[in-house]
Amino acid sequence: MSAHDIVDIWVNLVTKQSAAAFLGDRANAHIPGYLGGDGSKGIGASALLDVMDELDVATGILCPGLGHGDDSSLDLADEHKGRFLVALGAANPETPTRNVRRIRELAQHSCTAMVRVMPLATQVPINHPLHYPIYAACEEMGLPVSINAGVPGPRVRSRVQHPELLEDVLIDFPDLTVVVAHMGHPYEELLMNFMRKWPNLYMSCTAYSPKYMDAALLKFMNTSTYRGRVLWGSDEPWFPMRRSLGEARALPLDDEAMALFLGGTARKLFDRTVAEFAKGSS
Repeated sequence: MSAHDIVDIWVNLVTKQSAAAFLGDRANAHIPGYLGGDGSKGIGASALLDVMDELDVATGILCPGLGHGDDSSLDLADEHKGRFLVALGAANPETPTRNVRRIRELAQHSCTAMVRVMPLATQVPINHPLHYPIYAACEEMGLPVSINAGVPGPRVRSRVQHPELLEDVLIDFPDLTVVVAHMGHPYEELLMNFMRKWPNLYMSCTAYSPKYMDAALLKFMNTSTYRGRVLWGSDEPWFPMRRSLGEARALPLDDEAMALFLGGTARKLFDRTVAEFAKGSS
C-alpha cells in the first residue's frame, strides 16, 4: 500500500469509437506518439479501476469521454464511492448562459470537482469574454477552474492558451481557484512568478512527463512557501498512469512535498465529498 493519498486529477474513459473519432481528427492523429500512450483500444471503468488499484491511486478525476459533460460520469462516481470525481468540460463557450446553467445544476452533486476550460479544443482564448460567465459562476460557488495553458499536443494554434492570458483572469476574478493544466510548458518560469503573486493559482503536470519537469520548478515545489502548488495527474490512457506515476515518485521531493504533489493538495481543492461526509457524521 502507498504511504500517500494519491489522486490522479485527469483520467479518461475512452471507447473504441470515441478514440477513433478523436484520432481521426488531423490535429490529433499524432497524439499517441507525442504523449507516449495509445488510447485507441479504449479504456472502460473496470480497466481504469484495475490500473488505479495496481498503482494505489485512491481517486481519479474523470474528464468524461473524449467529449465533454457526460452525466454518466457522476453516476459512475456514485457507484464507486470515493474512487472517482468529475470535471465538467466547457465544450462550447459560445453558449455561455447554457453553460453556466448546466454548471450550477451539476455542481449540486458533491462529486463535481471542477470545471475545465480547454482553449486548444475550442480555439477560444483563455481571457475571451465568452469564458467570463463560467469564471464568475465558479468563483461565486467556490468551484475550481482548470485551464489548459502552454503549447498543446494537438496541432492547433497555441496562442489561445498562452499563460500571459491568465493574468486577466487572475486580476478580474481574485477569489477564483485556477489550476493550469498540462504544465504550461515551456512557460514554467512565468507561471512560477504568477504563483508567487496569486495564492489561488496552481499548476499540474497532466499530459506531461514528470521526469522532464524543470529543475527550477522542482526546487520551487520543495520550498516551505510554495510546496503543494503543483499537482500530479496523468491523462490516462493518452499519457499512461503507470509511466506518469512512476516518474513522479522518482522526483527529488521531500516526503511532505511529495505527499502534497501526489494527492494532498488535490484532495483539499477538489474533493467536496470529504466535507459532505464530515457534515453527515457530525
